[in-house]
Amino acid sequence: MEPELEELAASAAQALMAASRTDKWPEVSARVAHHVKDAGLSEGWLSARGPDRESLRALKWQGRLARLLVSNPSSAAELRSIVAEFAPLADAGPQVRNTVSGGVTDGVVLQSGRIDSLTVNAAPGTAQDHIDFRDGTFNGPAIGVQHNHYGAPSPTARALAADWPRITRLRRLAMGVHPTRRLAGEPTVPPYVTRDCDAGLSGLVRSALLNGGLVVVTGQPLSGKTRTAWAALRRAVRDDARIHVAPRGTDLRDLPAQLRGRDREGTYVVWLDDLADHLGEHGLTAGLLAQLVHERILVIATMNDGDYDTHRFGGGPTSRVLGGAGTVQLSHDWSETELTRLALFDDPRLADAREWRGESGITQFLALGPELWDKWRRAPQGNPLGYLVVRAAVDLARCGITADIPQVLLRGTCAKYGELDLTDEDFDWALAWAAEPWNGVTGLLVRGEQPDTWRAYGSLVADAVRWPETEPVPDMVWGEAVAGARTHGLDTDTVVASFRAVMLPRADGRDLTAMYGLGALAHWEGDVVEAESWHRKAADLGDLSSCNALGQILANRGAKAEAIHYLEIAAEAGVEAAYVTLGKLHRDRARHWLTKAAEAGDAEAAFQLAHLVLKPGQTE
Repeated sequence: MEPELEELAASAAQALMAASRTDKWPEVSARVAHHVKDAGLSEGWLSARGPDRESLRALKWQGRLARLLVSNPSSAAELRSIVAEFAPLADAGPQVRNTVSGGVTDGVVLQSGRIDSLTVNAAPGTAQDHIDFRDGTFNGPAIGVQHNHYGAPSPTARALAADWPRITRLRRLAMGVHPTRRLAGEPTVPPYVTRDCDAGLSGLVRSALLNGGLVVVTGQPLSGKTRTAWAALRRAVRDDARIHVAPRGTDLRDLPAQLRGRDREGTYVVWLDDLADHLGEHGLTAGLLAQLVHERILVIATMNDGDYDTHRFGGGPTSRVLGGAGTVQLSHDWSETELTRLALFDDPRLADAREWRGESGITQFLALGPELWDKWRRAPQGNPLGYLVVRAAVDLARCGITADIPQVLLRGTCAKYGELDLTDEDFDWALAWAAEPWNGVTGLLVRGEQPDTWRAYGSLVADAVRWPETEPVPDMVWGEAVAGARTHGLDTDTVVASFRAVMLPRADGRDLTAMYGLGALAHWEGDVVEAESWHRKAADLGDLSSCNALGQILANRGAKAEAIHYLEIAAEAGVEAAYVTLGKLHRDRARHWLTKAAEAGDAEAAFQLAHLVLKPGQTE
């Protein structure tokens, strides 16, 4: 931590201690708590007095304030304001208790014990202090506050704006940019894609940097307003530009005072994300904006279209603020030109947005992705039915069914997980929960174009594919996907190709389930040779299902003796599908050999053959 900030934390702790002993403490503590909360830190320590001595509590507060300054650098201005107001009380020590009851003096007045009858005279025409104790009775400490009014700042005074953070020290997420899901090694946010309005926005920003003024980026929710405004500012200013980032609800009235005495060669910018939260008598007013424009300060802001229209055209004081602003408007629907620029980047998150966004916009997809993912992944504890329905849709998409999923297939897939027994009422309720729109944009599940069809929102599928800890698609779900694609006329080729891509590496690793699945797929496609090859490999390694499948194939092509060998292994292990075929094979074999024996003159063989032919199903 920089020494200057450490010193500020120490001074602020002492000033807060002094403020806590005055009737202004509720207001002061609320001011600090606002910044603490914005930084994501606990604010309980401000109200906790406890048994600690004041010196010990001051040290604890100093540590808390140091953490605040690191987490939220913009809080430095607020803390300096508190220090300026209350530090004199912290240094004053015991207060002198005086009683003043009239009198006149033409010289220096010293407070000492009891002073009666006091009037302060000065030469005519000179600035005078006014001390008025009329009708006052003081039974405790009396503290005077001196207000100094300056015609011009001291040339050696340090401007508070000099402590605004440099633009290079600010993180985009702290400016209001929505986070996107990222894996290890990826940047915090994807690369910025140039929007069609960027050229016009850059012109407005450059003009306001020279002449002062308000520039507002408006747009629909989640249209990329903050990211676009930040990119324009970053293009326009040097690395040493200082930015005042005002958290929601910040009192902006002292901005001119903070700028007084600043380096006129430097660049100072006020950043107001969600401008609607910064309007009002303590926020950006027409008078305050006029002062900032006079100082040639750029105020750059973002605002939702609805809020802008309400404040701009609704009359009242806020319409005056926005009346002279330079504005550009964004849409979450990207133009073809913007989509073409997007395609030039190889960032996987941008590629996912191109492929999986569906009817939503690129910026909506990127911003909503992490929130939808967290909502779904947290659902098993509180809503296992909703989680299961969404998982089925996500897994079917991972299997290659990217079209709308028939509801009957989705319901059948849910049953393949073997975790929950869904009733019709359960299933309908889970669908309703999963389809509830998030942020007014989309649900975890999206209704298809045809009735009773669904699909998982694209960001869930993209994140499930990219996230290394995602559970694999269960083998039973793969089977349901292949069969369902064929039954419902979906893209079977993609599903089959996806199935092979997953199963072949497993089969090469002697995974019996994968071998059986590949054999079953080949048989379903009519490639009996490949099917026999896979089933034989698995059967010879002891897979009972493959023993039955291989026996059936061998029986169908007339290799009955070999078929019996594999079918008996399966049947003896309880594979019921082998029973009938094995019985038929044994019957046919018995007839063959009894016929041979009867033709050779064996009377017993002739009797058994006649019994087998004439009375099938009976035995001795």
